[in-house]
Formats: sequence, C-alpha cells, structure tokens
Amino acid sequence: MWRLGLALLLLGTLVGCGLEGTPPAGEDLPVGSYAIAELPAAREGGGQLQPGVKVYRIAPQGDGAIQVAAVSSTLGLSARLRLVLLDARGVVQAVSVARNWFAASSALAPLALSPQITLDPGYRLNFKGVAGESYYLRVENYALSPDRVTLYADPFTPNPAGQGEAFSSGSKTGAIEFVGEFDRYNVASATGYLRLAYAGPLDLVALLYNGPGDASPRALDPVMNCAPVSPATLLVVRDRGLARAGFDEVGSGRYTLELSSVPCP
Repeated sequence: MWRLGLALLLLGTLVGCGLEGTPPAGEDLPVGSYAIAELPAAREGGGQLQPGVKVYRIAPQGDGAIQVAAVSSTLGLSARLRLVLLDARGVVQAVSVARNWFAASSALAPLALSPQITLDPGYRLNFKGVAGESYYLRVENYALSPDRVTLYADPFTPNPAGQGEAFSSGSKTGAIEFVGEFDRYNVASATGYLRLAYAGPLDLVALLYNGPGDASPRALDPVMNCAPVSPATLLVVRDRGLARAGFDEVGSGRYTLELSSVPCP
C-alpha cells in the first residue's frame, strides 16, 4: 500500500513540475508525411471538459525544423483542437493556442475560437527536431462532436534573418518561429534611427545593447517602435517572455526592422 502511495506522490510531483510520464503512442506520424486521426468527442463531467485524445510519435531522421499541423475535415472552422508536443521524457515543449501562434506551457491562453475568414491552415506549431530523438504529439479535440483530422509533420526552412549578420542600412524581415528564439543582428556600423514594425499576437521586443556587458538595453516594441541605433553594437529581437512563437506570416511571427535617417517622432 505504501508503494502505491509513493507512486502517486511521485506522479503528482512530476505533473506539478511540467513533466509527465512518456505518453503511449498509438502510431507514428512520419516526418514528410501525414496521418488521419479519428478523434472522439470531448466529454463533459465534474464541471470540466475532457477532450478526446490521440497520441502520435514523431521520430526525425535528421536534425532540422519541423512544422506540425492538424486540419479538421469534419468540423472545419468550427473545430476546437489543441496540439501538445512532448519530448521523450514527457516534458511539454510547445502547445498550440490558435491557428497563427503557439506557446510554451507556462504561457497558455484559452483556445482561440473566433471564426476564421481565410482558408484554414490548421492548428500548428514548430519545433527543432533532433535525429534519433522521439517526440510525442498529443492531439486534443475539445468539440462535443467527433472530428476527423489530418495531421502533418513537414520539414521546413526557417526564416534565415537574425543569425548574427551585419545590419547597417535598409530593412530586414525576420520571424520568431520557435519558442525561446533570439534573432541577433550586428549593428556596430549602423547609424540613424531604427524602427520595428510588427502586428500580431506575440509580445515582440527589439533590444539595443551598447556592448557585451550592457545590462540595460534600450527596448523597442510595437508601441514605442523607434530609437536612435547608435551607439548600439547588438540588436536582439525576441518574444518578451520567451514563451510565444508564430510563423513566417504577416499577423503571426513576422516582423520588419528599418534603419533610416528620418528622426523618431
């Protein structure tokens, strides 16, 4: 009896720390291919909504960026889906929140259920796959009707901007596509005024560092979006809380930086 109590205590501790036991995988979701998930309806009980769930294993053959998507063919734009990505230890890596952004487990928000006007891209998330590792995709249906969902796991090339390249004039267009991503630019030779243009669900901030030991960088965001670039040497663009990410799309994770001689307002 004491062993059962100890096991329950350990399980509770793991869940409280954001860990779970390795989830059972019903089948594989190959990278570069797709799978059809027949999801049962969610169940109401005890004041809570219990989603219908299927779990899939993703095992990349090589290192690289992977986008996972779930597209409903039964409920369409009325679908209420959520994707939860876990590593082989059961640690949550990312959770889809809406069709155009996702987040770390510490920054979850209610499911975005507003009608979509454009073609449904599905609920999506990105992650950096490592060869030889296994990842587990938990697909959750929060609708009170069953749903037939097509799952995709496709390799993609991330936006190449922000890999430490020199930025001294003109404009740069980058994107925050992974949870915890930093985009870095060398602005040691830049002069004039820097502007950040961004419209989307992320809490983006552009930080201007005057040197390696600068503990108080100047910050630009979509509201206070202009500052003199000099004497900064390093520009970093990231989600303020390192918790949200999006896609290389307008209104999602894409941003634009511009250097010009036009003074700030």
